Amino acid sequence: MEASKPQASPPLMRVLTGVEAGVIGGLAMLAVLVVASLLRRHVWWETPNLLGSTFYGSLAFRAGPSLVTIAGGAFHIVITGVVGGLFGLACGTVRPRRRLVLLGMLAGVVWYYLGNALFWQRVNPLVPLYSSHTANILSHALFGACLGYVVQKPVAAEPGTEFPAPNPPPEAGPVGPQDAVE
Repeated sequence: MEASKPQASPPLMRVLTGVEAGVIGGLAMLAVLVVASLLRRHVWWETPNLLGSTFYGSLAFRAGPSLVTIAGGAFHIVITGVVGGLFGLACGTVRPRRRLVLLGMLAGVVWYYLGNALFWQRVNPLVPLYSSHTANILSHALFGACLGYVVQKPVAAEPGTEFPAPNPPPEAGPVGPQDAVE
């Protein structure tokens, strides 16, 4: 008798898929923000250090790439994972995918404004002051697109069900030097 694996509840699966999407979107955001910093001729660790100033204070502005950078990047990934989990729970059942991607982009931009108005004012007011508005809007829209794209995964089949066999490739006959046209 086989022991069956415990199945996660659908809301829990939506949250976990949302967290995964949030982490992927958070990494994409960091990539965009790093490129934007470099295009402005600033150092690449500008955004992670700005987020790391939440824990390290003004040391973050004098430090190069260091533990401050790692702490800021990790803090960013935690925040985007939480936002992704909430998005997955709220919107994980929306179909079709293009609607979910647009809804995700809207959620990303709404999170930008909501985060600046409420979250960052309480946690670290320096973040909205020193960050680039244009790059942040673009990165939050990309974050939302990642949420919408990744949250909707194909549903796995139940154990014991069989998938139809793929169509076999067309018969091509032997191919080799003897078949070459002279």
